[in-house]
Amino acid sequence: MAQKRDYYEVLGVSKQCSKEELKKAYRKLAHKYHPDVNSKDPEAEEKFKEISEAYAVLSDDKKRMHYDQYGFNNNLFNESDFGSVFEEFGFGDIFDMFFGGSFGQGFSSRSRRRQNRGADVEKKVRISFKESAFGVKKEVEYYADDLCEHCGGRGSPTEEGMGTCSLCGGSGQVRTQRQTFLGSMVTTATCKNCGGDGKIVTDPCKKCGGNGYSVRKKKVKVDIPAGIQDKDRLRVNGKGNSLGRGSISGDLYITVHVEPHPVLKRDRDNVVSEAEISFAQAALGCKVKVPTLDGEEEIDIKAGTQPETKKVLKARGFVPLNGYRRGDHIVNIKVTIPSRLSDQEAEMLAKYAQGRDEPVNTGSDFFSSLRNAFRK
Repeated sequence: MAQKRDYYEVLGVSKQCSKEELKKAYRKLAHKYHPDVNSKDPEAEEKFKEISEAYAVLSDDKKRMHYDQYGFNNNLFNESDFGSVFEEFGFGDIFDMFFGGSFGQGFSSRSRRRQNRGADVEKKVRISFKESAFGVKKEVEYYADDLCEHCGGRGSPTEEGMGTCSLCGGSGQVRTQRQTFLGSMVTTATCKNCGGDGKIVTDPCKKCGGNGYSVRKKKVKVDIPAGIQDKDRLRVNGKGNSLGRGSISGDLYITVHVEPHPVLKRDRDNVVSEAEISFAQAALGCKVKVPTLDGEEEIDIKAGTQPETKKVLKARGFVPLNGYRRGDHIVNIKVTIPSRLSDQEAEMLAKYAQGRDEPVNTGSDFFSSLRNAFRK
């Protein structure tokens, strides 16, 4: 027979520890080594017995004093002492976290009926680019299981159409007794036959077939916030499927799809677009109109603007979700080169190049070659 370890060592406490420290240490070890929780450890059951024995002795003032004076004594501890351990912890304090149920006659009041929950519903909604920037209220239509209007979710058109569940006898709970190393234990759980109602349908509703719910077309108005992005999801609590009276409805999940804009693009909280100007406009400067989220806006192009110059319109972009400061609108300036020139235009360009001492193609057939090149 294996030699017993010191009770203080078993619980990992000092001989001067208080009762509260003892209780805290036991709770921690009981949760770790209970065989129904730690089934992978073959020694878990023996360790649990050991720590329960140690606590049963040390938590009793007389037994602790006896143990401190004389050490181990065969008559000091027996299995009946487990009862004092469970009584002090209220029995359910420890075992509720192991089994998730209630134990014994004295603790039936601790049990709670578990409500069934309906499935969630998925729905897609399309919005415009501008609506994603400023937010929009949308009415969403979808199909979901809802409480039967004919029977009110009961499953039967009248109360008389509901009978007592034969499995639980109307209590809504089923008791199960089993033998463990601690002795006989009784657990209670929600009755699967009636779902905890204590009643079953004997006269089913003709509209829902006794389910208490049926498919209906539903509508809900949803506030889509400013700054939402493509494929973001919104959740509307309690607007999903129902499982009848007494159940918890699932949620409605809305996936937002943002339609692309023909000109504008989004880059985080900024808007990006392009503005095309000629090389003459770039050289001399001009004013051009560009589309923005707030409507068409005229921007000033300074003389000597180079290709790929960026014009920034402050606070013309998106408001981030749950934010307040708008991003910017960035206009990329594109300088285009004409693909066709008249003889007069080609001659003017040639003189311009000569005046700036810029080398260009020259010769007797210069203008005809230049014209043909631009007319291809």
